[in-house]
Amino acid sequence: MSAPNWVRRSPLERSFSKQVASNILNLDTWPLWNSSAQRVLSSSKGELKIGQRFDLHRVERQRLIEELWKVVGLRQGHNPSFIEIEFEWLGQQRNGNPVATALKSLQMTVTVLCEHEGGIEIAAWWEVSGWFRFFKRRVASQAKAFAQQWLDDLTKNGVQFIGESQHLQTVELQGEDSKTVGDEDD
Repeated sequence: MSAPNWVRRSPLERSFSKQVASNILNLDTWPLWNSSAQRVLSSSKGELKIGQRFDLHRVERQRLIEELWKVVGLRQGHNPSFIEIEFEWLGQQRNGNPVATALKSLQMTVTVLCEHEGGIEIAAWWEVSGWFRFFKRRVASQAKAFAQQWLDDLTKNGVQFIGESQHLQTVELQGEDSKTVGDEDD
């Protein structure tokens, strides 16, 4: 693989690095640390797997924005303790229509070193499509913004313990006069 277009690092204490590793590996925690993931849509939940596709959903200006991603690589080690996850960007949609088409491809690798003097490193590679090369700097800033936002979110929100999420419980209604949540017994 060629040299990345962009690389940033953020040092973290070992305990924070371990928490970041735990949170980024668990797709269920993404809405709690990733600011562009108010909701996550995926065919499976829990720990990320190679080949897994997921969509990060958020609402901006009353429009649904979807970032589409795929896990293309996953490595873990114990001496030194680290995780490395490679993500491939599959595009972005606004209200179901493709946007950000100036980016032909974007790959990000997130490495978390869970050792003394460890931390997070995010590397990004991208290509600009067709005639958008005239706007190369503007397109590059968009790619950098994706990576920088993940780094900022992980160092700010991802260092905190995120417990198991509570599953939604449904109530079976039995008839028109069934009580609903909030009704008091008479």
